[in-house]
Amino acid sequence: MRILLSAVPAALVMLASGATGFAPAAEAPASPEVTEAMKPYLDRHKLAGVVALVADRGGKVLYRNVLGYADVEEKRPMDERDVFWVASMSKMFVGASVMLLVDEGKLRLDDPVTKFIPELDGWMVVAEKDESHVLLKRPARPVTLRHLLSHTSGLAGMSELQRVTGADGTSLKARSLSSVTGPLQSQPGERYAYGNLGMNVAARVVEIVGGMPYERFLQERFFDPLGMTETTFWPTEAQVARLAGAYGPNPAGTGYRRGDVGFLTRPFSDRSRRHPEAGGGLFSTAHDILRYGLMLANDGELDGRRYLSHAAMDELRKEQTGTTRAPYSLGYHLRNGMFGHDGAYGTDLSVDPRTGMVAVFMVQCTGGDQWAARDAFLRAARRAFPR
Repeated sequence: MRILLSAVPAALVMLASGATGFAPAAEAPASPEVTEAMKPYLDRHKLAGVVALVADRGGKVLYRNVLGYADVEEKRPMDERDVFWVASMSKMFVGASVMLLVDEGKLRLDDPVTKFIPELDGWMVVAEKDESHVLLKRPARPVTLRHLLSHTSGLAGMSELQRVTGADGTSLKARSLSSVTGPLQSQPGERYAYGNLGMNVAARVVEIVGGMPYERFLQERFFDPLGMTETTFWPTEAQVARLAGAYGPNPAGTGYRRGDVGFLTRPFSDRSRRHPEAGGGLFSTAHDILRYGLMLANDGELDGRRYLSHAAMDELRKEQTGTTRAPYSLGYHLRNGMFGHDGAYGTDLSVDPRTGMVAVFMVQCTGGDQWAARDAFLRAARRAFPR
């Protein structure tokens, strides 16, 4: 596999001002140790290409590298400006949106969801189940916003409506209301079970309390002020032209087999038929994700603007799954002292609150090796940049 080292794109050097929080990185270091950690995954056709960035909390880029291809068939090299489906990284923004409204005194984490969506009072929970019967009963306690964001609500991973219409084929309102058609799989607060439906219901609460569509809330409260100009549920055709291809190894392991973003409906730019999938529908770039990571690394503040309070950030950094003790907070994974989130095809943001390191790993891998590659990158980055 040919290793392609990127020069610093002129556009990003222009963005390296106080308006973006990027410090100019004229030499854009590419630590050999970090690069070598990722290279075997490209050599063995586990990854087709990767964009990797490491920065400190001040915005200084410590490591910047681009490896491999965005389009193997066309031999189009990966580019730092390429667009990625970030999938479940979308969950971070649901948690942040709820915490922003908590900061504003408009809701509380332990408010019952029915306070905002009374129709969901019809939720039932599975009490007994075998091959011949299912017994339902009322939940022992209300489902709260904390339960939704920590995957402990008991909700299934996807609503029955979504199974029929597709993940993004119906509105957040319809998706949320339809959640009563399937029972809770466990009592609220008693078991961690990862999925998207709880995030979609939480995003619907954001719409109700915030007084605007969820996508507009994200745009006005996070994306626009942070300078995240490429992050969207509806990439334009121009952005789709820069969408990194999804690949896994072919059966023989001698090359690549192309995949697709089958979770979402095409064309991605169609706002009439596609709706926000709050748990997994966003597209973004390495630059945009780094911008968000810098805000997290600075305890909810960036470029003199506070997005989230210290108390809100504390909630996002601590384990929230109760007796399950899963490494998860409120839309954020907790892993080896870092917090952030990954996506189905291997995109990842990891922030070390102790050292301030922000690590961005952008790939589109369908073969299952994305997590090992991500972990190798993070281990090498932490060794290379310990503080």
